Amino acid sequence: MKNSFSFHACIFDFDGILVDSEVVLVKLWERAAGEYNYKFQKENFLDCLGRTAEDIKQIQIDQFGSDYPFDAIYQKVQVYFRELIQTDGLPLVPGVLELRQYLEDSHIKMAVASSTYRAEVLYRMQKAGIAHLFSTILGGDEIQHPKPAPDIFLKTAESLQVEPSDCLVLEDSQSGVLAAKAAGMYVVVVQNISPVTEIMREKADAIFPSHFALLQFLKDNTQFLDSRNQSLH
Repeated sequence: MKNSFSFHACIFDFDGILVDSEVVLVKLWERAAGEYNYKFQKENFLDCLGRTAEDIKQIQIDQFGSDYPFDAIYQKVQVYFRELIQTDGLPLVPGVLELRQYLEDSHIKMAVASSTYRAEVLYRMQKAGIAHLFSTILGGDEIQHPKPAPDIFLKTAESLQVEPSDCLVLEDSQSGVLAAKAAGMYVVVVQNISPVTEIMREKADAIFPSHFALLQFLKDNTQFLDSRNQSLH
């Protein structure tokens, strides 16, 4: 941990932080792109983490060329993904429910802020069985400028009625880390599929290998929980 701080609210990114969808999506992008004779690899997907559909389109066209049929491939991915989670559900990132419960017990406000469109986030949360656990949910279609701009996190803080400086953001992508810091918030990286870049190491306040590790850290360092909440116990 770089600096001592306290937080009054915790903002969860969605894909890769709450639900373990990214590993599934890599395979679906490979499948759909392969149907159009494009070799889609994990590295192509990593560049798209934490970005809106519009950003992803431009990234992939830059990767594969102007003839790349992004719209058709993207629609196939959405169909395959919905078919999959209709039957199998959507797995949670290990430890996230335990972390969320600890924050609730500590009277920390919580929200979900995602680059994915809100309706899709709500659908995925329902399939993952966690739609009832968060009352504040914002999607990428509700702001003007996507990550790495700070818009999504600033609007979330406003919805929670807290100052940005009182917020801790949980992220797994570089664009998310940059957005959180641009919003004037604390941010920790919980590692998932995305490699931790030098920029993430420089900007993040801490990096944890799992939600379990973050939870243990918070239990061992209760001073990081905002003092305004401690009086509620």
